[in-house]
Amino acid sequence: MSKNNINQCNELENLLKTEKYIIKKHIDEHKWFKHIKDKEEGIIDFINEYGWLMKEMYCKYVCKENKQCFI
Repeated sequence: MSKNNINQCNELENLLKTEKYIIKKHIDEHKWFKHIKDKEEGIIDFINEYGWLMKEMYCKYVCKENKQCFI
């Protein structure tokens, strides 16, 4: 983690890339399961349902900076 600001995420780009990959991989199944026809609506629903989980999994178990992170 950068010593410039310990209160900001320096891995945000990687977190967002990971989230985008997960959404793309699972959006069709999510839309089918939730009876959602519109892709954008499905993405919004997916993020509302699982965004917190994706962030927690990435930040706690994947991010190489997680031991120094104060966020």
